[in-house]
Amino acid sequence: MADRQIVQGGKLVASGERVEVFQYGVSVDPGFLRLAEEAYAEIESLLGRRLDTATLGSKVRIYISDSVAVSHVWMGYEHPRDPKGIVFLNPRVYAGAMHGTDATYIHEMTHLFTWRYRSHTLREGLADYAALQLRPGARVGPNTGVLTQSSTVPGEILECLGTTRPPLDWVVSDPVRRRLYYLASHRFVKFLVEKEGMGVFLKLYEAKNPEESFVRLYGASREELIRMAGMRSP
Repeated sequence: MADRQIVQGGKLVASGERVEVFQYGVSVDPGFLRLAEEAYAEIESLLGRRLDTATLGSKVRIYISDSVAVSHVWMGYEHPRDPKGIVFLNPRVYAGAMHGTDATYIHEMTHLFTWRYRSHTLREGLADYAALQLRPGARVGPNTGVLTQSSTVPGEILECLGTTRPPLDWVVSDPVRRRLYYLASHRFVKFLVEKEGMGVFLKLYEAKNPEESFVRLYGASREELIRMAGMRSP
């Protein structure tokens, strides 16, 4: 089902200072609003930035629907083409959030705070980083766990980390490689944030050409930083 149809048919469940919660085809506990409002404040604090309300609207709108297969922001990967402060969650993610076992809603909300991006891997890695920093041990999207030191990662994924390359076709069609893609993106972002702090990382994130900014911001090349992050190809 198209996102637009869910938005048009969604029923308002609860409205707070910064978030509104809607349901479509499912019954949603108004108590989810409290979780979303808390997450909003936590993301804002973690990133050190406020939501771009001039572009996205005054409130984040979260739609929970059984018509959503994969949780996402408005237009998914194409969100910057038509930015709106809208998140779509499926019932499994919503239920996990209510039980404290799923942080996908934080991942998707983080995308709104950082909606301008040039590196898809930095975008997804940052959203996973925020979700796991704020809800350690939770599931994020289809993933649980993190990559360990000296993890083996396919070279085709390592070649994407921190670059402006668009997501490869299999990211949306191959569950196994998709999982590694997201886990590697998270590990790289976590390493970069821990190395120089969130402020420096966001300069990289917002750089027109991040590939050319690694040495200036981190004193090492992208390839060197990937190795320092403990990842290697087979």
